[in-house]
Amino acid sequence: MRYRKAFVFSLDSFVAFTLVVAALYTLVFFSTVPSAYYSTLTQANYLAKDTLVALMTTTYDGEGSSGQTYLDLIIEGSPDAARKYSGSMVPEQFGYKLETADYVAGGEPEWAEVYSTATDTDTQQNKHKREYHKLKATAQALYLAATNERNIGESPYGYITCYGDSTVCDLPLPYEYEAGDYALKLVRLTVFT
Repeated sequence: MRYRKAFVFSLDSFVAFTLVVAALYTLVFFSTVPSAYYSTLTQANYLAKDTLVALMTTTYDGEGSSGQTYLDLIIEGSPDAARKYSGSMVPEQFGYKLETADYVAGGEPEWAEVYSTATDTDTQQNKHKREYHKLKATAQALYLAATNERNIGESPYGYITCYGDSTVCDLPLPYEYEAGDYALKLVRLTVFT
């Protein structure tokens, strides 16, 4: 009889231990899943990527345009251009920050702020969220900026006739070809709520 009681108490303690472990596992599992903010985080991530792609690929066709994109106008222009073009794409319940950094191979980039709704003091123009509370999503892109435009000049091979079927002509010198200078930058758009 004595052994039966020991078996029942051992079985009872094993079942209780199993239930406690299952309850703890369930609590840990449900507390680590960010289900409350997951849909908002996904929306912010898509919003950041889509806004940056739209700024990079949409050509400005206003007065004095030379084929520049909206991102060209923002980076080379003023914060007013960033507020006008980015602000029309980002809904007002989100805040956003646009930053650039010079590309350095193997180094850590230093980000320079182009525009942020958090630091914009114009309450008439800036109706977006100003403070970061819950989440943020970031999109990055490479930006190629021409610092000195390319000048190809006239082709030295135009209308040169060399007599014979396979005669090689000498290149008439001087040939004025300037490749131009380009700067590679990183652009980062952060959207936050």
